[in-house]
Amino acid sequence: MEELRSTEILDKEIQNDARKKAQKILEKADADCQFLLQNVKTRLDSAEAERKQKNIEKINIHQKNLNAALPLEKERFLVSYVQNAIEKACDNYLTSLSLSQKIDLLKNQLKKYLEKLVDKKITVYFYGLSEQDVKKVIDNKVNVVRYEQISFGKLIVENDCGLSDKFGIILEDEDLLIRVRLTISELVSQIQEKYRWELYNSLFDGRLEH
Repeated sequence: MEELRSTEILDKEIQNDARKKAQKILEKADADCQFLLQNVKTRLDSAEAERKQKNIEKINIHQKNLNAALPLEKERFLVSYVQNAIEKACDNYLTSLSLSQKIDLLKNQLKKYLEKLVDKKITVYFYGLSEQDVKKVIDNKVNVVRYEQISFGKLIVENDCGLSDKFGIILEDEDLLIRVRLTISELVSQIQEKYRWELYNSLFDGRLEH
């Protein structure tokens, strides 16, 4: 009977010892888990902070590039806006002219080139006008061998200068050494180049200064 009690006591001791060891193992495991979790959290926090910093750096770079680009965009916009306004003003004026006034404009252009055309056999190309109107411009001032109607930009490359009413005359000698442009786009282009500042001041009165 005493031997049986001793066995029971021994069993209890073994069980208690096992529970203590298991408790220690569990506690250690729990501590390890907490450490791992904390380490993972630290890494996640670090990664999150690093990601935020990179995003901030990217945003700062983008903002810096944007700030650098804005003055250029503003400048391009103003140049484009002013050019469009000048072209529109010129177009409005020219479309209001009568046919006789348009012919007078081309006649005045022709005067500047008459010396170069003396004794030359000239082919006359024209667009936006009738042959009869073109003859009023030429008015027997040059030796014309042929008249030919063409479309705008066919014979030479021209900037339309935003004009809705395109008309002109192109004179070419038989040796193809001389070519004279009596075109409204050429005239407007020269005016805009020579009197751009005056046109700008007239249209905006300096209000777009920047």
